Amino acid sequence: MAQQSPRPWPFTTEVLGTMDGTGDALPATYHYYEPLGKNHKGRVVVDPVNGVPQFLDMELSLGYLGEILHHLWFAGSKHPATQLHFQVAMGREIIVADRIDLHLLWENNSRLFIKPIPRFLLYPSFWRDNLACAAGCACEVSQAAAYGSYAGKPPENQGPLAVPCRESLRRVALGFLYTYACLVSSESDFHVANDKRLLPRQADDSAITWAKWKELARELLKNHDPDKVHPRFLRAELRLSRINMISRFTRLPPIDLYLRGWRNYSILFRDNFIWMTAATVYVALVLTAMQVGLAIERLREDTGFQRASYGFTIFAILGPLCAFSLVALGALFNLAKDLPWLLRDKASQPQRQRRDIEN
Repeated sequence: MAQQSPRPWPFTTEVLGTMDGTGDALPATYHYYEPLGKNHKGRVVVDPVNGVPQFLDMELSLGYLGEILHHLWFAGSKHPATQLHFQVAMGREIIVADRIDLHLLWENNSRLFIKPIPRFLLYPSFWRDNLACAAGCACEVSQAAAYGSYAGKPPENQGPLAVPCRESLRRVALGFLYTYACLVSSESDFHVANDKRLLPRQADDSAITWAKWKELARELLKNHDPDKVHPRFLRAELRLSRINMISRFTRLPPIDLYLRGWRNYSILFRDNFIWMTAATVYVALVLTAMQVGLAIERLREDTGFQRASYGFTIFAILGPLCAFSLVALGALFNLAKDLPWLLRDKASQPQRQRRDIEN
């Protein structure tokens, strides 16, 4: 007897009860960016009920992280996510960030971004209705053929009205839930997750019970298959500073970061002047040592030492100037990016004032 293809949803445990309707499981609104001109985007707020597939495309999008999978080894090793209570014990501050591309990214100041579990991902019926591919989907055919349960012909071109494949979104959702099965392992983790509101709550605002969560986590681990989850979630925590470094070398312009950790230019200059000051102190120590060395007869007559002293002296003069120029260039680049928004807001302000007066 041929082995049956596995179901596309990873659990049957209903920790939140049954779903009355798709709209009840979705958020009130969601934000996304649409193009405004050549190099600018504007943020738009939309009702997710009016387009569930479009909402899922935005909600489960990894963005730039999906483009640099082969570079993520530099930002974090392959391992399950560390338990929440131990994250707190290590001094990390849990920051709620409702973006899946920021999930489990941590900064050097010990801030750890974690995305709460969306309510809709804990309803098996939502998985069946919105994250399962349609019959005859290419991914379903290849999967069923691998399990020896498909006897038909692969589907041909189904035209532009065909239901798009949901496999990529499903892999992201599976990986995301797997991280929570690792994060919330003990009852201590469960209490931390509830304190930070990382787990959705019941309709009466009561928390999910520990017994129900254990049942769900065990089922997620039982059905976990590394080949069926998105590779990003196999690395758990990623260092944000290294993601920014990868962004510098793989995107243009190189000044553009994945996520900038400053919100005003004074913080930008302050953070960069810290390492520039430390580097300047080290350079001063080396120059002092070279000056002492040149006073010694043996080193004064050494041609190699004189060349090294000459080269390092030139570096000590030009290095700080170049470093400061790069910081200033970064500030100017970000100002050039922000300026159109400021000018547009300034231009639209009189129009808003006139409308308010007329109303």
